[in-house]
Parts: sequence; C-alpha cells; structure tokens
Amino acid sequence: MSDRRQLLQLIRDERGGIGFNLLWVCFVLLFMIPFFWDVASVHYARRFAGTGSDAASLAAAQEYANRLHFVPIWNGIFYGRCELGEYTPQQVVLRYLTNPAFGAPAGIGEPYARQYAVENRNTLTTYRAWPDYSLAKPVAGIPVPAIKVYVETKREVFTAYGSLYRREFEAPNRAQAVAYLDIWRMTPRPCGSYYTTYDFTFEWKITLDKAR
Repeated sequence: MSDRRQLLQLIRDERGGIGFNLLWVCFVLLFMIPFFWDVASVHYARRFAGTGSDAASLAAAQEYANRLHFVPIWNGIFYGRCELGEYTPQQVVLRYLTNPAFGAPAGIGEPYARQYAVENRNTLTTYRAWPDYSLAKPVAGIPVPAIKVYVETKREVFTAYGSLYRREFEAPNRAQAVAYLDIWRMTPRPCGSYYTTYDFTFEWKITLDKAR
C-alpha cells in the first residue's frame, strides 16, 4: 500500500512540474509575440514603401505630361499662329518650348507627389524635377527635352515595443519617373494666299526610370 501512495505522490509532483513549465512557456510566448510582430512590421513597411515613392514620382510626371500634351481628344492641337509670323515649323516648336512646364517647376508636380505619397501612407521628404536633354526628342530639328522627377519618401513603422528600442523605425525609399514626348505630328495650314504655318500634335507618356 505504501508503494501505491508513493507512486501517486510522484505523479502529482510531475503534474506540478509540467504545469509550471507550461506556464513559463506561455509567458515567454506572450512576451515574444509583440517582438515578432515588430520585426514583421519593419519588413512589411520596407517591402511596400516603394509603392508610395513610385506613385509620388509618377503622379508628378503625369502632371507635367498633361501640361505638354496636345491632342484633339485631350486639350486640342498646338496651332501655328499666322499673326505672329510663324511660317516655319521651327518657329512653332520654339514657342511650344516656352511652356512653363518645360522648366519643371515644383509648383506643378510637387503637390501631386505629396498627395499620392500620403495616400500610400508615406511622407514626401525630397522632391526634384528638371528637363533632361539627354532624352530629348527632335521635332522639326529642335530637341524637345524629357522631364525627370526624383522623389524620396519615408514610411513610419508602428511597433509594439517602440519605447524599449529607444528609436523610431522608418522605411525610406526613392523613385524616379520620366515624362517624355512619345509621338508628334505636323500638319501644314495656309496663312492667307502666300504663307503657310504648321499645326502640331504632341503625345506624351510617363514611365518609371529604374536606372536611378
């Protein structure tokens, strides 16, 4: 009988040990789960931060393209002006190049870059735009530059143990987009009985520039 009691006592002791170990494992797991969440949040933010920067650069480039786009179904045709004495294609193209968008001012593209960065939970930190003559397309012998847009963004990472790390986590990214003249057409038009002017259509496109 004493042997039986000893066996029952031993079982009770083992049960107590298992319970304590299980409690300890649960405590460790509860402590580590937020840590794993933080690691996953950082990787997730870094992976998708590029979406915000790409959208920001493309939105700005699209706005420059819209200002320079002249097709009948969009905003008409860029007409030569007889009253200005534009009797050669070059004269018409030179006036086209006076469009303010060719200077790539930040006031045209930056608001859209900032808006699209915010919509993708990013913050716009750097914005630059400039005409790029290395990508220029000749129109009637005159180079028409592309417009490049470069942006940098950051995306905040919200962590469970942020106070313990004593730092804020951010996922930075950058992107570069290009607005470029894709197709142009020229149509002569009489200016009275003796002269001819020229009307143009300009079709612009945008793309991400991966070589950045």
